[in-house]
Amino acid sequence: MGKYDATFVALKALFDPYVERLTVTADGPTTYMLDGAFSPALKRPMFFGGVRAGKTYVSLHLMPVYTNPELMGRISDALRRRLHGKSCFNFTQPDPELFDELRELLARGFVTYERLGYVK
Repeated sequence: MGKYDATFVALKALFDPYVERLTVTADGPTTYMLDGAFSPALKRPMFFGGVRAGKTYVSLHLMPVYTNPELMGRISDALRRRLHGKSCFNFTQPDPELFDELRELLARGFVTYERLGYVK
């Protein structure tokens, strides 16, 4: 068991509601990634998000907040402090309150991807 297993499992579970409509591209002990539908403009599937466990934290990546920064306007300061770059949130342990907020952010991001045709 790794130091951040509980954090990885909890963050990975946030993606469960979307698995049927996205494509899992990586599902290992330290990496879990999902793609949306094929994007003719990018000539590849549109990355949706995922979770990666590193040496010092677990990162949740969420591409809809990168491609649609207006989604970030409604996040708390506590979640914003976890933001690294434009679309990556880092955690060392589960945080139920912030994970609930991430759950809502994923839902808004998924709706945005649906509207843009990035979901099959």
